Amino acid sequence: MVDILETLKQVWSWIFVKKNGRDQSVVQQNIGQETEQLCFKTFLKQPMIEEVIFTNCQPLWRISVWNKRIFISGDEKSIKSIDQTTHGYKDELETLSGNSPDDFSITDLGEIIYADWQERRIFHLQNDQVDTMINLGGWKPWALCCSDTGDILVAMRSDDARRARVVGYQGFTKTREYCLDSKGRRLYGSPIFIAENKNGDVCVSDAHYNRVTVVDLKGIFKFYYSGQQMLRKYPTFYPKGITTDSQCHILVADQQNNCIHIVDRIGQLVSFITDISLDEPYCLCVGKADELFVGEYHKGHIKKLRYMQ
Repeated sequence: MVDILETLKQVWSWIFVKKNGRDQSVVQQNIGQETEQLCFKTFLKQPMIEEVIFTNCQPLWRISVWNKRIFISGDEKSIKSIDQTTHGYKDELETLSGNSPDDFSITDLGEIIYADWQERRIFHLQNDQVDTMINLGGWKPWALCCSDTGDILVAMRSDDARRARVVGYQGFTKTREYCLDSKGRRLYGSPIFIAENKNGDVCVSDAHYNRVTVVDLKGIFKFYYSGQQMLRKYPTFYPKGITTDSQCHILVADQQNNCIHIVDRIGQLVSFITDISLDEPYCLCVGKADELFVGEYHKGHIKKLRYMQ
């Protein structure tokens, strides 16, 4: 009965969004095809930990998965990869400055792009050569991700920390910028993680406002999620890592409460991962089969979870 209700809830969410014209299927043709399949998967009654990978990255700040390898970074100058089969380590790159990379993303070709907020630059690893990709001047990059449109989305704050924005780049060229809503109010205070949803929405976790901000491809504000639907159980909400899955769910790491919020694309809490031995979940990544990789901040463990079927 629970599975039937969950399926009906997801179908209703899909119909509601389609009626209100909120899909940005113009991003790519396959985005429209993916949204048609949203009702085909349901949540497990109880998420399962399938695997635990022990790393020497403590604290563990960022995680990404590409081609059967898990890429990680923390408070050191290198980005490493772990083979999912053998768990063998490999150093992928060292930052040019010797600073810790503040965030990184993997392109479809397996190239690494990383942010260095102290240098105010975005760097690109290509053919074993690290080069400056974007010089941000008076802005400090805190988070980035590769977009399905082919640009790089960078969340940043100004040097005086009074302004924050998300900017898309193709090479050195700006493709888009989000900073204010339609009423001129600031969208972001201190953006720390960013992810693009399968429908083109841009999702940002904000350490200043303690919320997740979602805008569509054109930068039109859609919703905030502040954990309000779990206030009775958890009166605090400090969102950290953020990722999305094939069903356009937005998954948010709640480090302080040792849980993960799963929100649909209209901002409703649809599931919740807790009581499965998570210890300070900080960074998240979803694989191609909707397996969830959770990085634990202080322990440096990576837990691979199954939460949908």
